[in-house]
Amino acid sequence: MQELPPLTLVKTWLEVAKKLDLPINVREKRSKLLTYYFGSISQAECYVEDNDDYRQLVS
Repeated sequence: MQELPPLTLVKTWLEVAKKLDLPINVREKRSKLLTYYFGSISQAECYVEDNDDYRQLVS
């Protein structure tokens, strides 16, 4: 089983993939990386939600 990238990196990739003011090729590359590691963007978002200790402390 492959090791997942650090949570901070995943959060950054998600932000980049969603920013419409960045070039499409940059957003597509980040989206491909997220899909490679998680299968989909929504799975990557679930991973962040489930593992973001800071967010869990604030809630």
